[in-house]
Amino acid sequence: MKLTRFLSLTLLLQLFLFACKEQERTDMGVAIQPLGDEILVEADTFHVHSTNWLAPYIYSSPDSFLLGGFYNEHLGTTKAEIMTQLACPIGYSFPEGVVPDSVELYLYYSTWFGDGHSPMRINVYEMDKETFQYDENYPSNLDVDKYVSGDKLLASRVITAANASDSVLDNTSGNYLYFVRFTFPKEFTQRFFDDSHYATLEDFNDFFKGLYITTDYGTASVLNVTQLDLTLYYHFTYQKAGKDTTVYNYKNYPANEEVRRVNRILHPDRESVIKEVDSINYVAAPAHVFTCLEIPMQQMSDTIYQRLDDKRPYVNAAIMRVDLADVAMDKWMTPPSHMMLIKESALDRFFAQKELPSDTCAILAGMEYSVTGDKYSYFYDFKIDQILMTELRKENQMQETLKMYLLPVTVEMKTDSYGSSSVAGVKHDQGMSMAIIRSEKNQAAPLKISLLYCGF
Repeated sequence: MKLTRFLSLTLLLQLFLFACKEQERTDMGVAIQPLGDEILVEADTFHVHSTNWLAPYIYSSPDSFLLGGFYNEHLGTTKAEIMTQLACPIGYSFPEGVVPDSVELYLYYSTWFGDGHSPMRINVYEMDKETFQYDENYPSNLDVDKYVSGDKLLASRVITAANASDSVLDNTSGNYLYFVRFTFPKEFTQRFFDDSHYATLEDFNDFFKGLYITTDYGTASVLNVTQLDLTLYYHFTYQKAGKDTTVYNYKNYPANEEVRRVNRILHPDRESVIKEVDSINYVAAPAHVFTCLEIPMQQMSDTIYQRLDDKRPYVNAAIMRVDLADVAMDKWMTPPSHMMLIKESALDRFFAQKELPSDTCAILAGMEYSVTGDKYSYFYDFKIDQILMTELRKENQMQETLKMYLLPVTVEMKTDSYGSSSVAGVKHDQGMSMAIIRSEKNQAAPLKISLLYCGF
């Protein structure tokens, strides 16, 4: 009995001594670490000042064209026109004895915005003064008088977007392939029928500089033109088995990615229509209304260094949430699927040089939503920790505010051989979209940055 009690006391003493040694090991780092070297972690929010910015232009590189005019009570009038070169069949020569019959222009459109039964007159002019250079960037507000005299009207038609008189019914889908057809004058057909300029695209575009397509008759609808083809119809006759045989054929001259295309966008009254409202801002295309943001860098820096007792700061996470104030999903003004937040200093260069997003200059965000009961809330989350970290470390060179722009974009993705996706390109959104976002003064969800940082 005594032996059992002695062994139990011995075991308890060993456990106590072991526990004391482990405690010493656990506290060892704290014991030798000076109080001033302790890592501090803090969280803060900073409101972001915002204003509407009416961009004078964007660099136009459209995959499709908008054509027509549309009035919106928030943004005013947007008028869209087409200026484009055409691609020829390089190196092609017409067969001997060919006779040109006609030249026709086809505008294919997939959808329209606005009133499909409102009349629209489409006028097609020849670009007869200058042409585009393929390797140059052209603004969306370029001066049309530099390229078009207005003396060579090739065709004009009054249409309504919903009228399918020119269109073809797809019996399989039951849907129409919508297009508008224009027949050019015989004089133009004779002049255009000349294959001596088909050696290169440059030769052809010097010969035929391009088309300028505009509209009038009100501002009620806009066509989304997905394809534009000029077609030359011709025929020739040859002897077969002692008889004359006539062959009818055609050649297409498309406005494709091989040539320069510009969607000219005008805003004749937006300055007088757009009203500054404290609680909201606009991000819209093709009205080219963006939101200018001023991130309070000096206030942020002062707060961070005060909280961290002048320790070297490190930004762990920074999210700027942009909440939508109103979403009309059943109208043309649906919010863009993607927005980009970009530094003012990089805005022009980014699109002119076709750069890709980076976490220190331009940040992409897709539209997301959350559901509370039966209520949907839509927002964009921008992760801006690297941008803030870069700016905070400028110290004496830091500006009072960091100016950035919020704009709608379209994103092209690519997939590698391993199935991983990445961004292949970013362009200005040239469709019809609008987002009404909440500003810093919005009581429901003010525009702000949520910041988590530490100092050591």
